[in-house]
Parts: sequence; C-alpha cells; structure tokens
Amino acid sequence: MLHRREHAAALGWFALVAASVFWKVVLARQVLYWGDLMLYFLPMTTFARRWLTQGILPLWNPHILFGQPFVGNPQEWLFYPSTLLLPLMHPATYLSWNTVLHLWLGGTGMWLFLRALNVGFRPALLASTAWMLCGAFVPRAQFPGMFQSIALIGWLMWAVERALQDSSAGRVVTLAVVVALLLLAGHAQVAYMALLLGTAWAGWRTTSAGLRPLLPLLPGVAGGLLLSAVHWLPMLQLLHETPRVNLSVWGVNRFPLRPEQTLLLFVPNLYGVPWQGNWLGRGNYWEVACTVGVLPLMAAFVAWKVRPAARFWLIVAFLSWWLALGTSGGLYILAYYLLPGLKAFHDPARWLIPTDFALCVAAALGWEHLRFSRRWLLLPLVLVLLALLWSWQGAHLIEWAARHDVIRASRPETISPALVGSAHATATAGCKRAVAIAVFALLVLRLSPSRRWWAGMALILFELLPPAMPANPTTAMATFTQPPSTTQTVARTGGRLFVPEQVPMWRKYVSYLYYGPASPEYLRRWQEMLGSNIGMMWGVSEASGYEPVAVKRAVRYYVTLAQQWKQSPQRDELLRELQRAGVGAVATGETADDWRVFPLSDPPMRAWTAHSGEALPVRDPLPQQVEVVNAPAGDIVLTDTAYPGWKIWVNGKPQSWRIFQNVFRVVTVPSSASHLLWRYEPDTLRIGLFLSLLGCATAVGVLIFGYIAGKPHSITK
Repeated sequence: MLHRREHAAALGWFALVAASVFWKVVLARQVLYWGDLMLYFLPMTTFARRWLTQGILPLWNPHILFGQPFVGNPQEWLFYPSTLLLPLMHPATYLSWNTVLHLWLGGTGMWLFLRALNVGFRPALLASTAWMLCGAFVPRAQFPGMFQSIALIGWLMWAVERALQDSSAGRVVTLAVVVALLLLAGHAQVAYMALLLGTAWAGWRTTSAGLRPLLPLLPGVAGGLLLSAVHWLPMLQLLHETPRVNLSVWGVNRFPLRPEQTLLLFVPNLYGVPWQGNWLGRGNYWEVACTVGVLPLMAAFVAWKVRPAARFWLIVAFLSWWLALGTSGGLYILAYYLLPGLKAFHDPARWLIPTDFALCVAAALGWEHLRFSRRWLLLPLVLVLLALLWSWQGAHLIEWAARHDVIRASRPETISPALVGSAHATATAGCKRAVAIAVFALLVLRLSPSRRWWAGMALILFELLPPAMPANPTTAMATFTQPPSTTQTVARTGGRLFVPEQVPMWRKYVSYLYYGPASPEYLRRWQEMLGSNIGMMWGVSEASGYEPVAVKRAVRYYVTLAQQWKQSPQRDELLRELQRAGVGAVATGETADDWRVFPLSDPPMRAWTAHSGEALPVRDPLPQQVEVVNAPAGDIVLTDTAYPGWKIWVNGKPQSWRIFQNVFRVVTVPSSASHLLWRYEPDTLRIGLFLSLLGCATAVGVLIFGYIAGKPHSITK
C-alpha cells in the first residue's frame, strides 16, 4: 500500500511540475508557437488532422517541394499513440497539450527507472524533477518529435533494467513496446542515442555475469523493431532518396557545444537568453542549454566513490559531453567513423541530452551520501571568481562569442553595443544568482536529512523553474484561427506557391537572438509571408517548402529555380519553366518589410502533354491519389515528385512510368481521351504494416503463453 501511495504522490507531483512549466497552456489556454513548431510541425499536424478527421491516413504530402512522402518521414509520428488525440482538437492546442503530457511522461519514466534501481523515494523524486526541468529537455519543446523521444529515454532504461532483473514474458513484451514507441515518436537521432545508452547500460550491468542476462533483451528489441516496422521501413526508403544518410564529418558539425559554453551548466544565461532578446552565444540557446542544478551536480560528484553504478553514469555524462563538443573535441571525429549511422545526424550538441540524463541518475544515486564538507566551499569561490571575471571582461567575451557565430559573422551590424550591454547585464545577474544558489546549497547540506531533502527540492525549483518557464513562448489561440489573406492570392491561381528566398523572413521572425513579440497581430504578419510551409495550414501547395529530410531530386530542382530567379526574376524562359512546374504565385522581397505575394501572368500547368505543352485538368481527391482526365495520346507529364511507390493506371490498366527532367513523372498514353489514375502505394508500407501486425500478434501470443506457463497448477479442486 505504501508503494502505491508513493507512486501516486510522484505522478501527482510530476503533473504539478509540468503544469507549472507550461502554466500558460494549462491555465491561460494559450498555445506554443515559436520556432520549428510554427514553421514546420504546426503545418504538418494541420495537414494530418485534415485527413484523419475524414478517416483517411495521409501517406503523401502534396504541399511542399512538388510533393514529399509523409509516411516514413523521420520527423513525423503518424503511428505514435499521441496522434489519436489530434482529431479531437485544434493542431496548435494538440501540440501544446502533447508537450505538457510528455514532460510529465519524462519525469515518470525517470522515476520508474530510479525506483527499479532501488533508489529511495525522496532521491528519485528529486532527480526526476531535475530531469524534467533540465536544460536538455524543456527548451526543446519546439521540436515535438524530439521532445516525445526524450520523454521516453527513462522508460526505455526502466524496461531494459526490468528485463535484466527478470526475463519474464511480460517484461520482454514491455521492452518491445517501449522500443517501438521510441522508434515511432518522431526523432531518429534521439532514438539512436537512447538505444546506444540502453545497450551500454545492459553491457555494464552484465559484465560479471557474461552474456546470458542479455539474451532476454534480444527478443525485446526485435519485437520493438517488428512493432514499429510500419514507420521505419518507409523511412529507410526515404533516406535512400535523400542526401542525409552520409553527411561529411564537417557537415554534421552544425551546432556543437563550444568549450566556453560548458559554463552554462552553472549559469544558463551567461550569454543572455532569447526570451529577453539578447542571446549572443555561438549557435542557438536551445541546443547548448544543459543546466541540471547545483545540488544534483554535487550529488552526482559524490556518487562516484560510494555507488559503483554511478560511475557508469558519470562516464556516460563525460563521454556524451565530449561528443557534444563536435569536431573541436576530437572524439566526435572518431565516433563518426566508428559508430554506424552517426553520419546521418548533425548537431553534436544534442549529445547533451544523455549528459543531463546521466547526471540526474548519478545525482539520485549519490543524494543520500551528500554531506557538508569544507571542500564544497570551492564551488561558491569558483563562481565568485566567474562573476568577477564576467563583470570585468564579460562584455568583451560575449561580443567575441557573437562575432564568431557562423550566422552573425555574415551580419556584424546586428551585434550592437546596446545588445552586448543587455546580454552582459543579464549574464552578470545570472552569475550573482549562481553564487547565491551555491551558498544556499551549502546551507542546505548543514540541515538534518529530512529537512535537507525539502530544502533541496525547493532550491532545485528556485534554480531551474525560472529558465524553464519562459523557454517556450506562447500566444493566444486566435493567432491560428484565421487564414492569411495571401492564401487567397495563391488559391485563385490554382497552382503552387514559389518562395525563392527564405532568408528575409528568417532574419526578422526566426532570429536566434529573440523570440519576438507574441501578439497575434505580429504573428499574423509573419504568416502573411507564407514562408516555411505556413501556407500548408490552409491548403496551399508549394514548389518550395521546408523539409529537413527531403527527396534530393525535388530539392535540387527547387534550388536551380531559386538561383535562376535571383539572377533574372522576369526572364521569359524562367517564367515558362515555373508555369510548367505548376507554379501560380511567387512570394519574394528584399526584406520582410517589402515582402509580397503575387500571381504569375501565365496560368500554371500541373499536368501537360510533352509534345504540345497543352495543359490538362487534374483532380486530387486524396493526398495519395491524382487523376488526369481526357488525356490525349503521347507522353503526359505530371509535375509531382518522382518517387518509388507511385503507381499508375491508364484506363484501368497498370502501366509503367518514367522520370521526366530528373524530377517529375511522365507516362506514355496509347490512345486519346484516356483516364489516368496515380496512386501512392509503397511496398515498404505494405510490408511494414504486415510486420507490425505480426509483431502485435506475437506480443499477444507471448503474453498468453507466459500467463499459462507461469500459472500454478492446483492438484486439488
């Protein structure tokens, strides 16, 4: 009974912490919007909801880059359970509440794992709270797929630990389900890190017992792969068609942790913060944030000597921090060549996710052994020296960091003295606050064990809540209820939108420095530009678009058109090329302030005859179905992305198709007045669905067998 009460108390506490971080979502009925959430995920979930509410599973996305696969997109989560909530609410509301839910799930997963390690109630609750509020978790809410995957790391470790302790059928199936959820959650990079972490932990746990305890993990992982095959099989096909599978060693080094940014572990606003409009650190804030709290760091340090298991987690924290440094640290270059699959992921700073997770686990293991000692006086002393250094030379250090940032180096005029002064003031205040927290941490250690925990929890909340709460800005729901007027301009043309240059919009509305105003009026002006998929929310299709994992032939064609537009935007040959690519309108401008969306003079042609250039009518009854009626004999071009899985029937008979101009689809029609029916029916989805259903049946069978085999047989009636 006591065990159940502790679980209930912990779950309630995690719900309170999640509601506190996102209180504007929970109490003020506002929605998250900033960054990729608005530029990519909100349009994508709006598209998915539009068809899910009609009972149709969208397999193909016709709205960006002449059409891209939707099923198998590594940053989407079509088959993840939270998608069931999408048809019930507005996509912006769904994304916001889904974030609250997964912050709670993240704390719960860490709690279950720590309890499986026999960590006491209080240390487990304290460390789980630190994990929920740490810099590697909360600021990444603008990436819902990543956020969902991070929330499942604790669950994976819990499932692995339970399977190692007892290889019963139920625990093996639980591991399979958690692995499947991790793969379906929508972020392959975090899933990759988590599976590496789980493998390393299992290897550490069984070093003295040989390989035998690892055997139950194999069917669990295999079962997870089977259950999630409906997602990863189409994803493998997509990766084969993209340039993302084999990035160069320097190409992966987009956002690393800089050595000087390690101090963010103690002072999260050492280079300013984006919600105050003065972040001047190299890269962006949400990639390099890594604060876990002073007390958890102290407890993790103590754990090295007193808990053997903590040594594993501290080694993990050190190695993952080293990897986060990217190519400048050296270890990432070695891992790039030795770890299979690492070449497909950029942004080494994301290795701070396992760093913070490992530090929180080590903190839980060491909390009961944390005592006051004179050596801890070095911590506030070091922070005092840092505060003095920053008050003396901090402005110069901040300006140096800003001028060595890749993006800002091309625009040095944006690094004004006023902005540097603002960042310096924020950093100085942060240093003083860090000194005060370190002093209070020493006072906490002088208390009795029971009072120490209460005071420690209060100090962790005091330290971590202030940077966690504003890290993801919110706005009124009314921001996303009215379509921009510019969508009507595109709709009247009946064609695609072409945005040859996104930089003016990104410079004004998506700055690393500043989240910008959260007023609906300001954000509506942003939406009026129809950049970065925003038009997709209202049914606008694009010859351009923002897709991190895109089909390379479509991207290359778009880049070619964009370069030609920049050289000579009104050239007749280019305008005819845009017309034959189905483009009906263009959005462009030198800056965001003179941006305009205007229709082209010639009507767009999405389907046309290759010999005469005659336009043909096209219908899209479904996202994965296109019809062309009354097609004449000859080659018929459909200006949609050529991609494996598309099949065509001419007058009801299947026929083969070819690639036109290395980007579009063309088919030879034998007779006039033919009816062409294109359908996207990828074999990888069909095979993946079969394997996933087979995995479900196998999991149910294993549970039934385990129940029957484990049930005691009575010899008396």
